Amino acid sequence: MVAKEKGLGRRLLGWFGWTVLVLFVLLTLLAATFAYYSQRGPTKAQQAALALLQKDYRPTHGVNAFPLLFYMNHNVPEDRLDAQMAADVERVRKRLDGASASKEAADEDYTDAPKLPELSTEEKAALCAHDGKGCLAQVVAQPEAVRAALAAHPIRVARAQAFEDADYFWNEFPASASSPTVIGDIRDGRRLWLSAFALKYAEGNHVDGLAATCRNLGAWRRMARGTNSLLNRMLADGFRDGAIRLYADMLVALPADEAVPEDCALALQPVVAADADLCPVWAGELAMFESALREADKSSASHGVSASLYPFFDLHKTTAWFALHLSPACGSQANARFLADELPHREELERFPFWTVFSVPPGATWPECMANAVGCVLFNVGADTGKYDARLLGWAARLRLAATLLWLREHSGEGSIAERFEHRPAELRSTNHASGFDAERGVIYVEDSYQSDKHHRFELPVGSLP
Repeated sequence: MVAKEKGLGRRLLGWFGWTVLVLFVLLTLLAATFAYYSQRGPTKAQQAALALLQKDYRPTHGVNAFPLLFYMNHNVPEDRLDAQMAADVERVRKRLDGASASKEAADEDYTDAPKLPELSTEEKAALCAHDGKGCLAQVVAQPEAVRAALAAHPIRVARAQAFEDADYFWNEFPASASSPTVIGDIRDGRRLWLSAFALKYAEGNHVDGLAATCRNLGAWRRMARGTNSLLNRMLADGFRDGAIRLYADMLVALPADEAVPEDCALALQPVVAADADLCPVWAGELAMFESALREADKSSASHGVSASLYPFFDLHKTTAWFALHLSPACGSQANARFLADELPHREELERFPFWTVFSVPPGATWPECMANAVGCVLFNVGADTGKYDARLLGWAARLRLAATLLWLREHSGEGSIAERFEHRPAELRSTNHASGFDAERGVIYVEDSYQSDKHHRFELPVGSLP
């Protein structure tokens, strides 16, 4: 009996020893893996992506529309816009550099410029919506109310002329989530501009009203090309769509004996690589991402814990992961795919094993993700960028549809609208977007791929086009 108990004790000790040995080996491998991936810097592909997206893409010449749009609701003389912008950029920069950098940097005390009067409820009801839907019909129905609203806000109305002469839309403020933007600040000015164009047309000055609308359309197209902000790119493309809707309403109502102003052909030239180039946008987003990481690092340091020294967070490597994730939508190959109405080629992200819902960053492995666990989580927070690729294709398809409407008018007498639409030239087609002529509704349309689940169509009327 004693011998059996000793034998059992030896076996238990043996199992315990083997268990300890296996755990020791596993922990040693885990420590070695952690040490290896912690010390290994970005891969060559990640380094190349960083180099691509840390370039300075700011245009070297031309007029920046950002100050004009940023101060849309402020009484700043046109010749003082740049000086006011420089002063406010310095104000925000000092605040961000200070120990109290926080959400307070985005408060409305970013400028000391006096505010312009707000639009009244009655004025907003009379003016066009900022998306341009039904704008011409609304102005035709109540021209006096529109005229009065425009007269009450001359400074905002006058800035439409300066905007036409702008070349790009570059956010002057430091890359930071705490920096102010123009989002939500320019809709009232936009309503005034569209209403002014429509009123000119409604009063019988068809050519000037249509020309002003097309110049505005072309200006927003330039703003979309030349911006370092994804939000402002979306803003520019959305407001360009509003100008397209008003242009379409004017064009189809234009008498056959009146010539279409050349401004429309200029604004609706074929989509080119510059329209598809997202390098400035993604470079701006990478700068914002890196800034957010640094601000978190600074905040942690103020509490006695430096995030950059934390063993599960590598700021530089996390930035490199994000750069490699963004880079497929930047460069000549991406532009060529966009112009062919195709999405850029992105590697499908590998899922982290076991129970998590996280994806492993591109160019990384799951052990590397474990070694930079905080960075992996932060990467996943900002990784959903593919939907914007589809939006870009949708916006290009809308631009082609607007150009198709002009082409249909210019080629009247060459068959029915349906026949002409089917025979439009290749540069007016978006091959991967369903489009057509809906005779029952009297519209030509293109479907939005990024809203395919809603079966959403962007439609333009054909009216009385011959």
